[in-house]
Amino acid sequence: MRILSFQIRNGLGQFGMGHRNFTHSFDAFGKLSSWKFPGNGSAFFSTKFIQSDFYKASVSANDIEPWLMFESVTPPFDEIQKLHALIRGIDNMNVNIAKLNSDGGATFVALNDFWKIYEIDPYSLSTTRSLTANVPQGGKTGSVTFLNFLSSAHPLPEYGTGNHITFLSSVSLIPGIKSKITTVRIRTADKREEIAHWEVDRVPYMHSFSVTQNYVIFFASPFYVNVMKMIRYAEPFNCLDWNKNEVTTVYVVEIKTGKVYTMKTENMFTMHHINAFESGKREITVDVSSYPSPQFVKDLQMKILLDPIERNNFDAHALLKRYHIDIDRKEVTAVSFPVSKTVPFANKLDMPTINENYRYQNYCYIYGVVLKSDDTNLSHISLVKKDICNASGDKSWFIKHHYPVEAWFVGAPSAKEEDDGYLLVPILDGKNKTSYLSIIDTKTMKTVNRAELPTIVPFNLHGRFFEDVV
Repeated sequence: MRILSFQIRNGLGQFGMGHRNFTHSFDAFGKLSSWKFPGNGSAFFSTKFIQSDFYKASVSANDIEPWLMFESVTPPFDEIQKLHALIRGIDNMNVNIAKLNSDGGATFVALNDFWKIYEIDPYSLSTTRSLTANVPQGGKTGSVTFLNFLSSAHPLPEYGTGNHITFLSSVSLIPGIKSKITTVRIRTADKREEIAHWEVDRVPYMHSFSVTQNYVIFFASPFYVNVMKMIRYAEPFNCLDWNKNEVTTVYVVEIKTGKVYTMKTENMFTMHHINAFESGKREITVDVSSYPSPQFVKDLQMKILLDPIERNNFDAHALLKRYHIDIDRKEVTAVSFPVSKTVPFANKLDMPTINENYRYQNYCYIYGVVLKSDDTNLSHISLVKKDICNASGDKSWFIKHHYPVEAWFVGAPSAKEEDDGYLLVPILDGKNKTSYLSIIDTKTMKTVNRAELPTIVPFNLHGRFFEDVV
């Protein structure tokens, strides 16, 4: 059978093992879901846990084995187990999927915010191998001097090439030697090369970044890795220090020359960059889903999400913001978008996606998820189409007790306009305790078809639609 296209998603598959449970939702064992479309009106579904060393060891022991994770477990690890976790590092690649170049054509990988990745077979969803690529040596990064593990679950294509771009944050373990950040070109899953590197006093946590035709843009919020806390507690998220009174540092890397420009903007935090484009000569526009602090991530702990009162009390809203960067003046100006009268919550979206044909370009439409869109219940979840060119064009999708995740845009075969296409959205029907894939017309934000699933699909984080795969 010839598969014309498919969607693969990565996410949170299991929240405990044996007598132990994860304390934070982001630590659930990674599970892949796939929808295959042979082009005859049918769809085929499959799902499988990522066979990480962490997962396999935990299944074998019928317990959550000690590896580094986002937060921790209950009952907690003892001191010896924490040491084992620190030595083993991160192994749960439960956030995203990417298709990278390889010497044989293409490699599909599962990612988290770490340098290590797992390769997968896109057809069977089997885990084929783990891979920790060699660290680019242009910056003379030594394995003893630096802890090389923080990267991004959102590598972006390098304009005009088959390469991707990511970064590596290297935490110094030796007093007197500064940490550093390296912008990295991914030629294949195994082959990486340095574009630029620069020293930093403290390593910031960054989940994503932006790329234009000529630049890479990082927003380094004042959310820093605390090495001593990491050694003591072995819980990465609890080893990050938020400084609410510090500004955010913006790094702009010129891809061709490797030159790095440093500037400042307001105190803010972001998980997801949306898109960026060059709006003039040496001027860049960057759109992000911003937050006043990382507190909302902390609030996604299991004890809060499982409490019907507590989960409705925290602020889950992002704020869509645009940043204008003038490289020569080293100025960053933040602006907000007008609030729509028809969909007043549209600016509160996160988990953003766009028509990928408009990446690096001036564009109009962002598709995203708004938790607590009624300002009361966290589980009141809306999908929105944000028209950043005209607020009157904002639209939304909502069905009571139906819980959508990140929506992926797929253009119509004969598309002539940016929003001519469909959203593919996995949705949990809470009332009937079933899952389905919804196909939503992006012109109207109305459901036009759906594929019922034979099993419940837990909360997905990110995924992609891959076209013309044989």
